[in-house]
Amino acid sequence: MLRINFANLIDRHREDKRALQAIEEWLNRHQDTTVLYPSVLARETSLDAVSLAKALRILVKEGILRQVYKVKTPTGVLTDEEFNDPTEIPEQLPDRLNQYFATAESDVVPVFQMVA
Repeated sequence: MLRINFANLIDRHREDKRALQAIEEWLNRHQDTTVLYPSVLARETSLDAVSLAKALRILVKEGILRQVYKVKTPTGVLTDEEFNDPTEIPEQLPDRLNQYFATAESDVVPVFQMVA
């Protein structure tokens, strides 16, 4: 995992201190993590949606994370493919069994990758 100086981040973003500290603690417990899923972070840190979103945006702006998008299959699993922009998502994608499904009615989920 990339070492992040959260002390400097918190100094520059004091209003988001609690959320940044919660993400730092979560990352310390999950050191092999390369992808952050907001739903998992929300559940495991007890951060409210607004605080979590602001902290993730800060980490993106600071170049620590990169936001990409995945599509949820009809069975509720995220596809392996990642897209830089939701407009890049094709009309059909394969699920884990390599069966194609229409993406128009599927949820698009933002995920965050650690930047190397």
